Amino acid sequence: MDVLRHAAEFLSVALECCLQKLWMRGLPPLSLIGGPAEGQVVIVTGPTSGIGKETAAALAARGAHVILACRSVPKGEALAAELRQQAAAAGQPAPQLEVMQLDLSSLLSVRQFAAAWRRRGLPLHCLINNAGIFAMGAAREQTPDGFEAHLGTNHLAHFLLTLLLLPSLRQAADKAGRPSRVVSVSSKLHYVGRLHRQDMNLQTGYSSLAAYGQSKLAQVMFAAELQRRTGGGVVSVAVHPGEVMTEVVRSLPGPIRTAYRFLLQTVLLTPQQGARCSLYCATSPDLYRPALKGCYYFDSNCTPVRPSREAQDDELAAWLWRWSAAAVGLQPADDLPPQADAAGGSR
Repeated sequence: MDVLRHAAEFLSVALECCLQKLWMRGLPPLSLIGGPAEGQVVIVTGPTSGIGKETAAALAARGAHVILACRSVPKGEALAAELRQQAAAAGQPAPQLEVMQLDLSSLLSVRQFAAAWRRRGLPLHCLINNAGIFAMGAAREQTPDGFEAHLGTNHLAHFLLTLLLLPSLRQAADKAGRPSRVVSVSSKLHYVGRLHRQDMNLQTGYSSLAAYGQSKLAQVMFAAELQRRTGGGVVSVAVHPGEVMTEVVRSLPGPIRTAYRFLLQTVLLTPQQGARCSLYCATSPDLYRPALKGCYYFDSNCTPVRPSREAQDDELAAWLWRWSAAAVGLQPADDLPPQADAAGGSR
């Protein structure tokens, strides 16, 4: 039965890839998605290309104070200069942009970034965990900390970053009188992902698809568990941006990359189209509506939907949190207790 379910889930992803533009034809352009952002402080990881670049640009255009958290400071400075030039040419105010160095393959870099941020004492209204890797078809790699690269970069680094920045998120929530937001850019490929509890780092049976799927599933489960553990103090969601034309194929041979882009350019979304759900979840007042309370996974058409069956397993999500906290060496002072159950116990 599991084989049939996995096949059905993979077919669903493939079908969306072919039909997503048809399904999303009624969605407005990026400039009309979501709500205002003026006066908000937002951190965007991975902002120098693809979905992250379009998200950061849209937030800056709306008056947000955007922190470009990127591995390459020169690339971040180049993006900031580009956005300032665009604003000047359009006769618009100069965007509020800052560049801070953050290498999500390194937990040391995550800690250094968080420490530098917390010293500033600024509130944080929204954290967009956008950065990610998909080494399609490549051999297994590890981060400097010894984690499988997809798991370490896509999930564990963002897990640690979010928990270390939680005081700033709470500070903003207290001042604004409403929850802050954490938006994690996941993927519909989490439906084909599985948590390999006995071998999370995939030392055996490795494939790039299995590694990517597991990391994206972990992001969805973390989004739900974070929302539960903060008790509503943070609106935490994972989003599926759609199947987007990005640089995920850069690990493939040149001729295959060319064929991929040629064959799929008619069905894949542009990065600007792929940024719509991230921007919606970062800015829309809809997320405060009672009807959306507890929703933690949004599809590419900016609609809350049910994630995979495994992603809805609360016990497994609690296990993943404990495993992740131990893996990154999270200090007890930075951790969050599990949600109390109806009888006053905990999971």
